[in-house]
Amino acid sequence: MRPVISREMRDINRTCILEYMRLRGKVSRTAVAADLALSLSSVVRITDELMEERLICLQGEYEFSGGRRRPLIELDAQLNVVISIVVGGQKAMAALCTITGQILQSHTLKDHQRKGEDCVELIRSLASDMYAHAKGKIVRGISVGVPGVVLNGNKVIAAPTVGLNDVCLADRLAEHFDCPILVENDVNLEALGESWFGSEQKALNLAYIHIGTLLGMGIVLDRCIFRGAHHGAGELGYLIFNEKELDYEYPQYGALETRLSGYGLQESAMQYAREGEVITPQMLFAYAQDQVPWAVELIDDFKKRLAMVLVAISTLLDPEVIVLGGGVMESAKDCLPEILQKLKGKTPNPIRVEYSQLGKKAGILGGCASVLHHTMNYSQIKDMV
Repeated sequence: MRPVISREMRDINRTCILEYMRLRGKVSRTAVAADLALSLSSVVRITDELMEERLICLQGEYEFSGGRRRPLIELDAQLNVVISIVVGGQKAMAALCTITGQILQSHTLKDHQRKGEDCVELIRSLASDMYAHAKGKIVRGISVGVPGVVLNGNKVIAAPTVGLNDVCLADRLAEHFDCPILVENDVNLEALGESWFGSEQKALNLAYIHIGTLLGMGIVLDRCIFRGAHHGAGELGYLIFNEKELDYEYPQYGALETRLSGYGLQESAMQYAREGEVITPQMLFAYAQDQVPWAVELIDDFKKRLAMVLVAISTLLDPEVIVLGGGVMESAKDCLPEILQKLKGKTPNPIRVEYSQLGKKAGILGGCASVLHHTMNYSQIKDMV
């Protein structure tokens, strides 16, 4: 333990003011001081600094309470923007966002098939395209989400689906752009997006499960991403729920990923495919809906395994909410009531599960939140209860 120095206390107060303004919109300094229990002189000093940095601006409107008219201030969303990019094995999306989470421009590529150096060039190109739309604005940073393990917001340790291994991606991009660049695991960004801009903004602790082509989880504790000792927290695909699975090694995909992800479901379904037929996860859920016996069996296994995952996460992390998202979950939404029924009475604490309302925008908006978190001197202090 160590004491908090005055500069850190100033950053904490600054963070509180920025968050208050982000969530409330137009406010007066007096209201900020009253609601945050800060002295008006401190609020004036910090907001003056934020104006000098051009992060906030006078709105031109006034709050009147019978005495002096109080000018309103707000985050300058028209001036301050973030470039957010998420790249997967097949799809890539880039967007220009305001610091309040409004998407101004976006571009999506399907089936890009870029790996290694080609993927780095794709990311640079997408960032350049968005930068061109930011003329006359302040680009506060560029966020890049990749499906892999990332170290210190820069080095991609392993992202095999895009062919990036031991690549200092932020350093590579910094050669082309004059702004902070942050690289992060894509599912971590989705979790952060849900926490900052989704329907769960009041949740301090949240777990986000992405069930798409692959399987992953992002963990937000006290509004910050939890990465773990080896930056591998949330690698759900390697969970084991069957003693027979202990007899095998899993160098590429984990035991659970071979059964719960889109990749795993398709592999399991293809053994029942007719000649020339390719059964996608979406088709598999449709077959189960039509009561095709083998499809019903596979989807029943999916429901049971997902229920066990939810119990495990609730028991280990006790989050306020578990949010489900990803392409496979879009097809599995109708299964949620049955899955939730299986959870009753399994843990001492209630398990609250919600479906993502942000959808494909979660990672993009998480990139926006990540840049704000790292470049605006955001500080976090935990409640000591």
